[in-house]
Amino acid sequence: MRLKQIKLSGFKSFVDSTSVPFPQQMTAVVGPNGCGKSNVIDAVRWVLGESSAKNLRGDAMTDVIFNGSSQRKPVSQASVELVFENTEGRLAGGLADRSEIAIKRIVTRDAQSNYFLNGSKCRRRDITDIFLGTGLGPRSYAIIEQGMISRLIESRPQELRVFIEEAAGISKYKERRRETENRIKHTRENLDRLADVREELGKNIEKLKRQATAAQRYKELKAQERKLKAELTTIKWLQYSNRLSTLEQQLQQQQTELEKFQSQELGDQRVLLELKQQAQDGRQQLDLVQSRFYQQGATISRLEQQILHQRQQQQTLSAQMQQAKHSLSQAEDFIATEQAQQTELQQQLQQDGPQLALLSEQLDELTHQLQQLEDEQQQQQQAFQHWQQQHFRLQQQQQQQQLQLQNQQQQLNQVQQQQQQLEQETTELSLEPLQLRISQLNAELEHTTQLLQQHTQAHSQAQDDLQQHEQLSRQLEAEQLNANSELQMLQREQLKLQQQQKQQDNEQQQLLRQLQVKPGWAGAVALVLGQLQHAAVAPQLPEQPATVVTANKQPAIAGTLAEVILAGVYPESFNHILLAETLTGAQQSVAALKAGQSVICQQGYWLGSNWALLASAAAQDSYLLRQERLAQLITELASAEQQQQSIADQLAAQQQAQQQAADTLQQAQHSLQQVQRQIQQQQTGVLLAQQELQQAQKLAQKLATEREQLQLRQAQLEESIEQLALAQEQSAEQLLEHEADQQLLHSQSGTQQQQLQQLRAQFEHKRSQQQQLLMQQKVAEQQLLALQQSLQRATAQQQQLQEQLNQLSNKLQPDDEPELMLQEQLQHSLLEREEAEQQMIAQQELLGATEQQIRQLEQGQQGIVQILNKKRSELEELRLDSEGYRVRANNMLELLREQQASMKDILPQLPADAEEALWQQQLDKTIDAVGRLGPINLAAIEEYEQQAERKQYLDAQNNDLTSAMETLETAIRKIDKETRQKFKDTFEQVNEGLKTLFPKVFGGGSAYLALTEDDLLETGVTIMARPPGKKNSTIHLLSGGEKALTALSLVFSIFRLNPAPFCMLDEVDAPLDDANVGRFCNLVREMSETVQFIYISHNKIAMEMAAQLMGVTMQEPGVSRVVAVDVDDAVKMAAAS
Repeated sequence: MRLKQIKLSGFKSFVDSTSVPFPQQMTAVVGPNGCGKSNVIDAVRWVLGESSAKNLRGDAMTDVIFNGSSQRKPVSQASVELVFENTEGRLAGGLADRSEIAIKRIVTRDAQSNYFLNGSKCRRRDITDIFLGTGLGPRSYAIIEQGMISRLIESRPQELRVFIEEAAGISKYKERRRETENRIKHTRENLDRLADVREELGKNIEKLKRQATAAQRYKELKAQERKLKAELTTIKWLQYSNRLSTLEQQLQQQQTELEKFQSQELGDQRVLLELKQQAQDGRQQLDLVQSRFYQQGATISRLEQQILHQRQQQQTLSAQMQQAKHSLSQAEDFIATEQAQQTELQQQLQQDGPQLALLSEQLDELTHQLQQLEDEQQQQQQAFQHWQQQHFRLQQQQQQQQLQLQNQQQQLNQVQQQQQQLEQETTELSLEPLQLRISQLNAELEHTTQLLQQHTQAHSQAQDDLQQHEQLSRQLEAEQLNANSELQMLQREQLKLQQQQKQQDNEQQQLLRQLQVKPGWAGAVALVLGQLQHAAVAPQLPEQPATVVTANKQPAIAGTLAEVILAGVYPESFNHILLAETLTGAQQSVAALKAGQSVICQQGYWLGSNWALLASAAAQDSYLLRQERLAQLITELASAEQQQQSIADQLAAQQQAQQQAADTLQQAQHSLQQVQRQIQQQQTGVLLAQQELQQAQKLAQKLATEREQLQLRQAQLEESIEQLALAQEQSAEQLLEHEADQQLLHSQSGTQQQQLQQLRAQFEHKRSQQQQLLMQQKVAEQQLLALQQSLQRATAQQQQLQEQLNQLSNKLQPDDEPELMLQEQLQHSLLEREEAEQQMIAQQELLGATEQQIRQLEQGQQGIVQILNKKRSELEELRLDSEGYRVRANNMLELLREQQASMKDILPQLPADAEEALWQQQLDKTIDAVGRLGPINLAAIEEYEQQAERKQYLDAQNNDLTSAMETLETAIRKIDKETRQKFKDTFEQVNEGLKTLFPKVFGGGSAYLALTEDDLLETGVTIMARPPGKKNSTIHLLSGGEKALTALSLVFSIFRLNPAPFCMLDEVDAPLDDANVGRFCNLVREMSETVQFIYISHNKIAMEMAAQLMGVTMQEPGVSRVVAVDVDDAVKMAAAS
């Protein structure tokens, strides 16, 4: 398995999508400082699951996203993908058959981080689990970053142990052990919680079981009740249905009979209508005949009347006169009789008036007396009722007082018993031993507290000292790192300048080599010389064309460029170039220039009267500038080396002081913890004793309070008992007095009742007499009124008769009309009337027969109508009864639906002789049984089943958890056993490898690993190294280079035992000199046969070792790009050219 390539996009300075291939076993990543080389290492660490932004040289995880530059905008996300070749199938599990594996991580601005495995989204843990035991990981020994070499050697024992564990492949065991321990912890917590839940659940189940039994009985009774109700409803429905069937049959019969009579009635009505039509026609014909007959009769009558009128008029008037005289005589007699009766009635009314007035007065007096007696009787009755209420109240009061007296006596006995018990408890309670023990514990606690203050001060002082030493060490380490970096930069710069100077020394640059320029003006001199920098120095101008400068003919003029030339030949034109400190000064001097003059400043700006020239990049990289910079570097290097040595000495001393401070702090912390535990125990003892004392004091106070309350209660009860006894005696006396009052009220009530009855009898007798007289008087008055009216009518009739008699006397005269003519007309009319009479008789006989038939039919129809009305009434009654029973039956069906019962299910089970009364009796018994059950929790059955099921489930869970606990503990023991064995074997092998490899790297000396404890699961690992000729007592006394070689020896020893798929080294050769770099390169070259190496280096020797160079540039500010060079191909190309 090897790293094939890295794909970066938006990660730190790699803003563009960049692919970094690694086709060779050794790849060197090179480039200037700050170009982004270490970002490649950070990218690998980040993808492998690094979660600390600090380890990625940032403050937050979003700092890995490209944040923009002067020419680029920030991007929204960063992604890195690692592509591995897995042709050997080193990765186990489901990835063993994959020849290529891609792992990708993406982070966005909102800090959302996502992992992908072969394009599928996964968890961070899935990524870390893949590489457990392979040596790869975000902080494994396979990735060595800047400064990690020294930190590796100076790591704490537990940190160094991690590398051995990773090499042993037990990091996955530790991870699983940690997970197993967490599971055991959670399992124990779950078991504790489960035990509490099961205990509480058991109590609830017992309670629910009782409630469920009652609820089950209730449900059975309710089911029986519903069944009985449904059956009773069905029985009623059957009764109503049977009755309804009977009524419907009767209704059908009545309907049939009614229809028969209706048909008969319709037939008679049709015949009757025909007869009535015939009768109507006969009447019309009869009317015509009668009209003729009556007309003739009228004529005859008129004629006869005329004749008779003349004959009888005299007779009539005479008879009327006699009659009038007779009537007048009768009227006079009647008036006399009526007047006599009127006189008699008036006398009778006058006689009854005084007697009626006397009776009214007597009745009023009796009414008044009766009202008085009734009021007195009502008052007596109210008094008796009031007495009954008072008597009942007194009886209740006496009973209540008796009960209160008994209750108070019982309470008094209880209070006396409680007093005796409190006296006994107060006697037994003693506070002196507790107070004495608290005093002793307080004294011990005070002494221990003083020790704690002393140890705390010592611990704080040691902690402050350690923090100061650690801070100083960090400052010195940072200063040392900065000094080393600065020194390396200066050395590289010096080496580069020296190489460039050597290259130019080979060229013909006699002019530049012999010139000495004032500091700061080398750039300006190089700008003015231009092509003359390559000129030779000659005594005079040669005859052949050549680039030469001859000796000076004139001395240097002050204020010109010639003045800055300290030694050497220079062109004559230098005396015409004025000097200016700044560009502004040069620009101001342009106006004053003379012909042939110009002005130049230190910054490299050369101005003439009508031209300007800026120093080019070539001029800034001139021989003179490099020579000037080399002189500065010599001074700076000496100062940097001196500063580095001083910092190293200070750091060594500070580290030794820091170790002493750490030891002192550890001792102080141990002592402080012991004293704190002792104080905690003593405080607990004091607290417990104080709690006991407080409880005892509270108990004593409570006893005293209760005793006082009981004494007060006893006095109150005794006083209350005396008051109740006195009240009871008073109530008894009042009851006796009430009983005497009762007898008096009874006697008074009897007397008043007799008087009232007598008065009522007298009142009724007098009222009867009064009513009788009133009735007689009313009858007499009515008779008198009738006589008066009759007398008035008789007088009026007498007057009318007298007037009629006068009129008849005046009318009595003879009639002179001729009687013969009237007789002839009468004979003719008699003949015509006889003819009409015969026709009329015939027509009347015909009409009489028809009407007789009509009357017979109408009489028959009246009988039919009566029968029909009767039938209709009977039919309506049957319909009403039928509808009533139908409604009742439907109500029963609706009731069955409400009861959610099916009649077809009930009818087969219902006995044929089922009686409503028997079912009603059973239903009443069932309802009574339900009522006797009392309050029912219907949810108890379901709750009991749920809780019982839950209890069963929890019991099973408890068994499973117990079994799981045993399994996990067995797994822990197995993991511990395997971990101890693997760690022991790996430690011995790595130790042997270190012992073998260290002398090889150093050319002698010895190094070994040691365990800090006997427990192989918890022991730390320390490293001890002694280079050849040294007997140092600790690893910290070694120099930076020695520490780096020692760390590399340890890392490569681990790699030999468990080689990771690849190893990434970030400038680990920086502290090494060339000789040690050579040894490092030989070791890497040897290891590269089995391990893929990717390393960052500025060392030429290390670069020469690589099979491929990967250049990182930053041509665009803030943006890194990659340029790959295959060294073998480059060598072949160079050889071919």
